[in-house]
Amino acid sequence: MSYDDQPRRTYSPNRRTVLAALGAGGAAAAVGTAGARRSVVTQEDDGADDGDTQPTGATVHDVEMLIGGPPTNPERPADFFFQPTGLHVQPGDVLRVRASTPDHTIVTYHPAFGMQRRVPTGVDPISSPVLGWDPATIPGDMIDPPGEGGESESGDEGEDGMGTDSETDEESPTPTLRPQEFLFTVRTPGVYDFLCSPHEAFGMAMRLVVGDVTDAPFETSDPSALAEPRAGPVGLARVTLTDPALEPAAIVEAGTVLWEDLESVSGGAGGESSSE
Repeated sequence: MSYDDQPRRTYSPNRRTVLAALGAGGAAAAVGTAGARRSVVTQEDDGADDGDTQPTGATVHDVEMLIGGPPTNPERPADFFFQPTGLHVQPGDVLRVRASTPDHTIVTYHPAFGMQRRVPTGVDPISSPVLGWDPATIPGDMIDPPGEGGESESGDEGEDGMGTDSETDEESPTPTLRPQEFLFTVRTPGVYDFLCSPHEAFGMAMRLVVGDVTDAPFETSDPSALAEPRAGPVGLARVTLTDPALEPAAIVEAGTVLWEDLESVSGGAGGESSSE
């Protein structure tokens, strides 16, 4: 099942919303993001970097990293989320995670990052670089975070409104938001929980079920039963990952769980939950 067949919402947060979001969460350090940023990065779930190509013949599932408004919870300035938020795939499948809005990461909850393991035993840590802004367009003397990206020095925009790939971008003093992708292959069956390092506190987390193994020792419907924050999920991520729609069996049954399917987003019973 590919996310290409799923309905999509349009997200175009205004400049004030984006700046408020980045001001609150954008300064958080991304976990394990050393090294140069690339347009496409790939990784195996055993930690091996495969370069810039995806496995031939593999089923590819698209996940977008988005910011939307107005917020569905008063404790965040906007909704920060993975779309879809829950996904069932098969061993050997590839996740292609696209930063459609700036300054996101996708990172596993893993002891290597000082967190309780929320991926199958034996799976190495997975972490993307910070994705979104083209580092070549960030002036070395910039102090404040970028505003709206997408304009080159000449003012031209690409077809998606997120900047051109022209050589003038390399010399432009105007930061350019260019969507970047991170690809990784999952081979070990089980339940995987992911976070976005800068926006975890706002609820940006997702769950992946690989194969039909739905047993997960960390699974709970009670946020208070989770490990304490930082070892366990932080802030509203505790609400996201304990949402009934993200129970592993529910993900397998549905195949794909959209952000708006969560009770904590749609206004169901989970909508009254709060962070700890």
